[in-house]
Amino acid sequence: MNTYPADEQRISEVERGRSCEAVVPLAPGGSLSVGDTVLFALSRSRAGQEPSYVKGGDSVLVTLTDVSDLDKIDPATGHALLHLRWEPLGQDKSTGSKAKR
Repeated sequence: MNTYPADEQRISEVERGRSCEAVVPLAPGGSLSVGDTVLFALSRSRAGQEPSYVKGGDSVLVTLTDVSDLDKIDPATGHALLHLRWEPLGQDKSTGSKAKR
């Protein structure tokens, strides 16, 4: 499992199914592929410093359905950038059901 920093708004958007993709830098020696899980965890950042995770902070776990190498380098980290996708969370997956009246 890979962990990436996120703010409260980002976590909320993923939890509610409003966001189902992200562009992230790949850690050196790391790999991501379809079926892997990614944890977006609450973090705080200060100018000129790496983000720090909030102990006991909110987080959301997703399972990847698509991983694409963007063939670009993240200027902040110097690592390769990947585009990740997952199924939207927080939505009813049942099909063909009708609401009770």
